[in-house]
Amino acid sequence: MKNGAKIAIVALLAVAVAATFALRGGKRAEYVAPPEPPAAVAPAAQVASDSVRQTAAPAVPGAAKPAPTPAAGLEAAARPAAYPASAKPRLLELGSMRCQACLEMAKVLDALRASQGERLQVDFIDVFEQPEAADRYKVSLIPTQILFDAAGKEIFRHTGYFAHNDILAKFRDLGVRI
Repeated sequence: MKNGAKIAIVALLAVAVAATFALRGGKRAEYVAPPEPPAAVAPAAQVASDSVRQTAAPAVPGAAKPAPTPAAGLEAAARPAAYPASAKPRLLELGSMRCQACLEMAKVLDALRASQGERLQVDFIDVFEQPEAADRYKVSLIPTQILFDAAGKEIFRHTGYFAHNDILAKFRDLGVRI
């Protein structure tokens, strides 16, 4: 095949990819959670470092009811080095609301909050909104889940989709009671 024909094929593929992204751009809005209302928190109480948004389940195309708004406002993403005695184990997910696997994980995180909310802290950080968090936690792929024990020590790291029961089983395997 001649070089001119190869260049033409590559150019056509590039145009097709660009058109696909442009067309999907309009559909992407239905997957993204609605923006959060401004938090009514005193400036002194706001955390300057990473903040975590607890997200609601994303809207599913064709779903009968709209997606609920995020359940909680902003929380501290990182706990102090020494946890209090009453601290809970923690699951921290670093991802994005623009990532399909992360949107699937949002459903898992909501289920964990519902089933284990009093025994497990579940947090989410959008790495596109807070890129410094990706650096801080050394995340190169999303979604990444980091499991911490009640003392705040990282005990496990997983990348990709991580099912509800698998997360609970991993905590058990690592000797963490939830």
